[in-house]
Amino acid sequence: MTAFNSQSVTHDMARFARGLNWESLPETVRREAPRAWMNWVACTVGAARTPVVDAAVRGILAMEPSGEAGLLGRSESASVSNAALLNCLGSSSQTYDDTHLATITHPTGPVAAAALAVACKRAVASQPVPGRDLLVALVAGLELECRLSCAIAAGGSQQGWFMTGLSGGIGAAAAAGLLLELDHDRMVWALGLAATQAGGLRATHGSMAITYVPGMAARNGVAAAYMASAGFNCGSIAVDGRNGLLQVLTGAANADPIREGLATRYEFLNNTYKPYPCGIVIHPAIDACLNLARTQNVKVEDIDRVDMRVHPDALNLTWRKLPDNVMDAQVSLFHWTAAALVHRAAGLAQGDIACVLDQRVRAMQECMHAQAITDMADNEAEVLVHLKDGRKLSSHVHNATGSITNPMTNAQLAEKFCGLVEPALGKAGCARLLQACLSLERTQDASVIIALSR
Repeated sequence: MTAFNSQSVTHDMARFARGLNWESLPETVRREAPRAWMNWVACTVGAARTPVVDAAVRGILAMEPSGEAGLLGRSESASVSNAALLNCLGSSSQTYDDTHLATITHPTGPVAAAALAVACKRAVASQPVPGRDLLVALVAGLELECRLSCAIAAGGSQQGWFMTGLSGGIGAAAAAGLLLELDHDRMVWALGLAATQAGGLRATHGSMAITYVPGMAARNGVAAAYMASAGFNCGSIAVDGRNGLLQVLTGAANADPIREGLATRYEFLNNTYKPYPCGIVIHPAIDACLNLARTQNVKVEDIDRVDMRVHPDALNLTWRKLPDNVMDAQVSLFHWTAAALVHRAAGLAQGDIACVLDQRVRAMQECMHAQAITDMADNEAEVLVHLKDGRKLSSHVHNATGSITNPMTNAQLAEKFCGLVEPALGKAGCARLLQACLSLERTQDASVIIALSR
């Protein structure tokens, strides 16, 4: 068991990250890390040609036209820090990325994008990163990001902060730092430098900028690791010291959620993967609506009114009633539940502008009402449909699909992977990329994933 420094949590975090090795990780962790990687690659490749990513790539490459790191699903390359930004940004652009539901952080994007960018740069220098090393870096970054998110959430940080922007840079710095083989002091500096760049507002929701926050976390983490590797130092109190990240965000500096069980209990195992491409707090209500439409055969023309009882976060984060564009619809409880009732589905097609502006969907939104229930679990929702003939039908979901209590299976993740990747690469290309993700542990150069994604 690793001995941790009781004075500054960044020392504990650095010691944890540097002490990891693949063989000593618990079997559950070694199974979950490739699942997180596979889901991230699928989300990134599947969104590589969306308007969001197109615009971001044009903007970044207008400043720096080329670089050493490739972009998943695209022919361009970028600098190591900008490749991290763009690949992470892409993975979140369809709101299909993973979520640590207890804190609403999206952990894999910043960490995986940072690790892949460093792997690309090292490959160019004939120092390829083995897949096993990348997976260890992924575990280190995911765990520290999730634990820091828990500390921020426990301290009562304001709802308006975008958690991935606060904690994602720390995870990215840890992953990049491991692949750059930082010693203890330099890893502490990298984590501190990442902490000083933490930020991001949920006011970006409903616009392309919702993807910029996690993307910046990835870029900041890479920059922090490279600067630390060059001897640019930072004090050890940036996370839990006076005027450090925790105190500034929460008014206190309680790092216990980071320390407790570190190296023995893995918080990132509470990460979840989305079956629907929208805010995860909407998913329980989607499940309920799909059950009503598919199993109870509710027809929209027979509906007079719909009442929803949801966890408070569903209304705090996805309150938009009548969205009129794709980005707004991604974070609209009312759009997705209405679309599920009308189309009896909740996939990428239901996030397209045609569905957003579908008059049947908008009419259904008009007759929907939602109430926040404080004692509801975050994987729970109840939908009550009032029919025009006076009947009432309901569906109460206690374990939403993709939640901790009802996780997506390997088969479901593979199906999601193919649904995202096949339109871009075809069946054969998708199969090759999926196999590369599944066999990452045995790969000698993790950066080959870029070529396979093109």
